[in-house]
Amino acid sequence: MRRLALFYLIVFSAACLGCAVGGGGETAIDTGGEKAEIRDDKGFKKELTHAEIAYQSAQQFLSAGNFDEAILQLKRAVSMKPNYLSAWSDLGKTYSKVQNFEAAIEAFKMASELEPDSEALISSVGYSYLRLEDWDNAVVWYEKLVQKDPADPVGNLNLGFISQQKGNIDDAIRYYESSLERDSLNAQTLGTLSMLYEKKNDKRKEMEYLMRAVDAAPDNYRYKLQLASAFFNDKKYGKAIPYYEELIAQYPDIAAYHQRLGFAYSQDGRKADAITEFRKAVEGGAGDAFTYALLSKIYNECKQYSEAAQTAKKGLDVGDGREAFLYYQWGEALSKMEQFDAAIEKFRKVVSYNDPVWSRPAKEQIGRQETLKARARLIKEQKEYE
Repeated sequence: MRRLALFYLIVFSAACLGCAVGGGGETAIDTGGEKAEIRDDKGFKKELTHAEIAYQSAQQFLSAGNFDEAILQLKRAVSMKPNYLSAWSDLGKTYSKVQNFEAAIEAFKMASELEPDSEALISSVGYSYLRLEDWDNAVVWYEKLVQKDPADPVGNLNLGFISQQKGNIDDAIRYYESSLERDSLNAQTLGTLSMLYEKKNDKRKEMEYLMRAVDAAPDNYRYKLQLASAFFNDKKYGKAIPYYEELIAQYPDIAAYHQRLGFAYSQDGRKADAITEFRKAVEGGAGDAFTYALLSKIYNECKQYSEAAQTAKKGLDVGDGREAFLYYQWGEALSKMEQFDAAIEKFRKVVSYNDPVWSRPAKEQIGRQETLKARARLIKEQKEYE
């Protein structure tokens, strides 16, 4: 719903801007009745018809935010002067402000009959149908825009949106891509296209549009996060790293970013950097058992065995299904510290979990610890003998 609201806001802003400049003032025909004398801002006398007076009154009410009175005055103006283009257009806009889109449609249609080539008025009718979720009628009016100009961004964007609502992904893609011919740096459209191609399992196009979205809106963390996650999920950790680094520079307190970056570093051979990021992740509250297990493993690989054992123990306190992984790292650390009996105990715990990844190597480690323990005893006896 947030995406829908944002989309409506963008389209409505564009429509209002178009209506504000559309209409071209009054036509030459005047059926407004008697004249009234007023003075303009320079003090010169100026005669207005009753329709014009009603219209001017409506502007005052609009400025004051009194939409109900403005509507009454605009209806009075068009009743006295049926070809009053500006009044019909403003009446449609005012009905839109009070969420009466059915009435807005009728007013905009009357204005469009007076100025049929006005793209702003065509768009306003389409927008009003869009707000009513009357997709079929909205399509009719937005298609008028693309018939006049196949690359019209407003028409194509809205037709793409409607196609999405109907589940027509291929049509949505076609319309969105057409809109980019005039608005190639529209990050929202680029991001939407990436999402649509993801649904089609077209990884190449998904990544192409996502990278274009990041280039178009480099400060938009959402697209940057999507791109980082896409590379991460594809196990392209080296490509994910710079995006996570940028995210952390902007949002240093988000532990999950440190966690992802730590894992990416670990898979990219940057073990010291991985330790730093995993520590930050744990300190920031992202201390799940898997993070502790990975950190313990990296400590072992970096020959920091005491830290490896302590980290494994902390991970076991969390306890969310990574026990075999954690006990194995703890046993590995104890073995390196020549605490062979304690290591055997940990490896036996691993075996008890029947874990498909860790139980088999743990069984091998139990035998290996007996060998290492015997070797250590011989070395000790030899030293005592000497």
